[in-house]
Amino acid sequence: MVRFRNKGITSSSTRPGKLFATLFGLVFMGMGLLFASFIVRQTMTDFKILSWEKTPCAIISGRVTTVSDGYAFEVEYAYRVKGADYHSRQFKSGFFSSTHDDVSKADALARRYAPGADAFCFVNPDNPAEAVLARGSLWTGLLVLFPMIFVVIGGAVIYGAWTAGAGKTKAYSLSAKASRSKYGRFFLAGFFLIFLVAGSAFGYFLVFPALTKYLNADNWVETPCVVQSSRVKSHDSDDGTTYSVDIVYEYNFNGQPFRSGKYRFIGGSSSGYAGKAAVVDQYPPGRQAICYVNPDDPAEAVLIRTMGPEALMALIPLIFMIVGLGGFIYALRTGNAAGAIGSAGTSRRLPARVDVGSGRMILKPQSSAAGKIIVSMAVAAFWNGIVSVFVYQAYAGWRTGNPDYFLMLFLIPFVLVGLVLIGGIFYFILAAFNPRPTISLETHVLRPGDATDVDWNTSGNVYNIREFKLLLIGEETATYRRGTDTCTDRQPFYEKVLAASADPETLRRGQTSLRIPSPTMHSFKSDNNAIVWKIRLQCEVPRWPDIKEDFEITVYPLESEAS
Repeated sequence: MVRFRNKGITSSSTRPGKLFATLFGLVFMGMGLLFASFIVRQTMTDFKILSWEKTPCAIISGRVTTVSDGYAFEVEYAYRVKGADYHSRQFKSGFFSSTHDDVSKADALARRYAPGADAFCFVNPDNPAEAVLARGSLWTGLLVLFPMIFVVIGGAVIYGAWTAGAGKTKAYSLSAKASRSKYGRFFLAGFFLIFLVAGSAFGYFLVFPALTKYLNADNWVETPCVVQSSRVKSHDSDDGTTYSVDIVYEYNFNGQPFRSGKYRFIGGSSSGYAGKAAVVDQYPPGRQAICYVNPDDPAEAVLIRTMGPEALMALIPLIFMIVGLGGFIYALRTGNAAGAIGSAGTSRRLPARVDVGSGRMILKPQSSAAGKIIVSMAVAAFWNGIVSVFVYQAYAGWRTGNPDYFLMLFLIPFVLVGLVLIGGIFYFILAAFNPRPTISLETHVLRPGDATDVDWNTSGNVYNIREFKLLLIGEETATYRRGTDTCTDRQPFYEKVLAASADPETLRRGQTSLRIPSPTMHSFKSDNNAIVWKIRLQCEVPRWPDIKEDFEITVYPLESEAS
């Protein structure tokens, strides 16, 4: 059985750093658990209501009233259970109430449950005095995945902070490590799957319907309307007061009257009273205006068909979906690649005999310039997308005269990390304009003790290069778990300079030779350990990102070892 020794890494974490990480993790976990508890409790209530008895009822009254945070549908209905008469005013259970931001939704309920109409309600068989007129959907329980992301991140941060560097030096057999790696891949795939499902659910319920309506808005019918009321609606919270536009207008479509309170397709509230007041001033009560009505559902109408800055909300679920899908695919591809090595983590031996093709062998760099830019953009977008939510809350409090200084100080390191990540994007963009080297080998098959010629050819401006160096490197890698993180320790065991020069023309085109030392270890890959041989080209570029490209080569075992 092949064994590799995994070297422990000494923790450099200090106790203040651990305490800060713990505080950060507790904030994430607390917010996630709070919202998750609301959703779970509501989902359990809706699940119980599914077993309540469906009972005929008569609508006594139904009307729409204006409340501080929107428009409420108030209803009263009567029903009979086992010879006893009951009355109820409960429309739905929990926070799925009958209050809406848009008056058209409340009006639709008033039309559906008009006084005197026959309907059905759902009665608690253990307490007939308890009834609801409409049941909630269990699909809303999927929303729990969104706050669970914060719980997982918070828990991982705390666990990683206090277990970092706790590992001791261990000798791992590849078969035992393969089992652990398999579970690690499952955990990683499940983690990113939560991101994907949460982003999809958030977008499906809150953002994408508005975007779909916007794309189809050209087919909506231009219709005269009359403004009934207009106001700047305020929303108070612990972080301050935000404001939104609330304009109610009436219109007729196909001979029927309708009301709507939708100004744009995507609403929402934000700080800044003056901008909302300016919009409201344009639509005083009694003004004749033009709205756009959905011909397939005349109860839907909008005053302004453009999206506005609120459309940036679509980026939030999009970020979660991209990160989740990319991470999920990466986890599966990693698992498939590891599975191809051999069952139960057994090592894959490279073939002893390989057909040699004609011509030189062109080496490919381990990472492309475009790949580095895309990865850096994804990481920066994900990090700053989350941090921006809290930054906005801090900004809203400052604008309204209620600054939360603790939140501002708490966010400083996270904002700085976000700025560094944004700077990394520009760094890799600049690096993409560096000269591009191409490296080729004379021999397709290399074994310990073999020698071959190495050619390089570089396109682009090489005259800004200060120093050029080409190296042959043998490197041992060991992958292991540290807390909830997967870490890779890289230790070079062989390094030799093949060529070095301060002349830029040397980088333009040149040739040298290399020899794989003997005795030495051939290329080797398993789930958690690897022997990697590579040619590294590095150049120093003054006042610009330096060039550092690795080109992996395969060193095959000796025929006597492979037989």
